[in-house]
Amino acid sequence: MCGRFVQYSDPDLYAEQFDLGRICPAAPRYNLAPSQAVLAVRQAEDGVRDLTPLRWGLIPAWSKGPNSRYSMINARAETVADKPAYRAAFRQRRCLIPSEGFYEWRQTPGGKQPCLIRRTDGAPFAMAGLWELWQGEGARIETCTIIVTDANTAVAPIHDRVPVIIQPADYGAWLNPHHGDRTALTALLRPAHPADWLVSPVSRRVNNPRNEGPDLILPELPPDHAPI
Repeated sequence: MCGRFVQYSDPDLYAEQFDLGRICPAAPRYNLAPSQAVLAVRQAEDGVRDLTPLRWGLIPAWSKGPNSRYSMINARAETVADKPAYRAAFRQRRCLIPSEGFYEWRQTPGGKQPCLIRRTDGAPFAMAGLWELWQGEGARIETCTIIVTDANTAVAPIHDRVPVIIQPADYGAWLNPHHGDRTALTALLRPAHPADWLVSPVSRRVNNPRNEGPDLILPELPPDHAPI
């Protein structure tokens, strides 16, 4: 499960990395939590890629409303193409959620220790996401979920799931709303490409989603270097 992550790059950097045609203003975020607005990359019908805020926690279009039973922050890669809540979005409403790192918690004798998992070069990466539009009673809510898969050796000691990381060569296929090849799309939902990542213990202030600021991502101990 991915329940907390960061998005702190300037939108202009995201524009360059994801070949965006339209961006929105955004402040750096160091402790994004469910139900908050997160930045997502989508491809519009005109083929232009947009950076836009979506509420984290997918609400199916067919649901009666923003009920917590349907506020789903993660979708499992193994079943996302078939689950009623996700299958329509998987066919044609896929997105990328840029991030510089996500948090998981390690059990220690002193309690749960938050760890930031990020690339060794600090560059943003793209988590696989789905988005949905819910409308009713004069309300219009756009929401998203992050697809997760099995953890590999870097994260497995901390948690058994990690976000699916889409590689740059696959951005076009994933974002194209007219690309409906289920076999090709599900083949992208694999553990992250082998590379060196950092797993860094960080401040326990991360535990409170009301806390924000760049101090949250500072390593408290020397980071562990491991492939993800």
